[in-house]
Amino acid sequence: MKTKIATLTFYAFFIGLTTQVNASELNKTINLEHVTINYQFKDKRSLDIEPETTKLISDAFVLYSKLFGGLPRGKWGETYSDFTVHLKYGKHLGGEADPKIIMMTWNEKKLFGFASWQTILLHELFHLWNAESFRYKDGREQWFNEGFTEYYTYKTAVQLGLISANDMLSTASKPVGLYSASSGLGKISMRAAGASNQTKFDNYFLVYHGGWVVAMVLDHDIRKRTKGSKSLDDLMRWLYGNFHRNKKLYSMNDLIQGLVDVTGVDYSHFFNAYIDGKMTIPVSDHLPLSDAIWAFEFEKQNCQNYRYVYETLGITSN
Repeated sequence: MKTKIATLTFYAFFIGLTTQVNASELNKTINLEHVTINYQFKDKRSLDIEPETTKLISDAFVLYSKLFGGLPRGKWGETYSDFTVHLKYGKHLGGEADPKIIMMTWNEKKLFGFASWQTILLHELFHLWNAESFRYKDGREQWFNEGFTEYYTYKTAVQLGLISANDMLSTASKPVGLYSASSGLGKISMRAAGASNQTKFDNYFLVYHGGWVVAMVLDHDIRKRTKGSKSLDDLMRWLYGNFHRNKKLYSMNDLIQGLVDVTGVDYSHFFNAYIDGKMTIPVSDHLPLSDAIWAFEFEKQNCQNYRYVYETLGITSN
């Protein structure tokens, strides 16, 4: 996840080692059934978390491959199941992904009170598909690139048991609050906010968390309209199948068309008003998150009324 802090500290990623280790210990290759991970550790502390990192990558790689319907693709469209991971312990959490490579600075702190190094790793791994296998035409679709990646990051964390159902219900309220309180809301559109590195930097919460809110709202609406037969997953597979980064890049209009193709629903008004426009998404009209939280905690008999909310958040049983 490219945070404001991470952007400032990223260039220090390769400078120095936190703890001196033998050169032979810095490189390690793990061959698993579904994936091969080529590690480059920058310090002893990073080497120590290899078992946890390997399990997380392995489990998520299987889930992501199933979600998209295929392995990640490189710059020229070739699929792969081996990639390099650079790990460095540092003061600030941050990460970067490119085809066949993930670079991450980690620690045990929580960014914004909820993002951990584990979720940041899941985020960067997801980018091997969303951003690198299929790619946006320009920065105006960063709300999708980053926001939808955040959305699937936390759904995956629930599926893998990193986040409990209760915690996910609470976590889901965080992007809603950060989006609603973002300084650019109503002044600049989500698309314009991501148009350049500077505007993305200045409107971080509108881009990342606004995009996350869009993903939740759309996924819930699709599930509810189709009675659970379709979901946002169908759009992600559609993008993977139709937009090879070396042949064709996607734009907002492509996303609208993709939703029509896979769900039969035209969301152009929603996109034009809340993503290309400056209107604020009336989240409570589309996603009864508070009611779903209340039912989950105190009125279990009413949970069935919010089944699509729970499914949207990766919660499959109560």
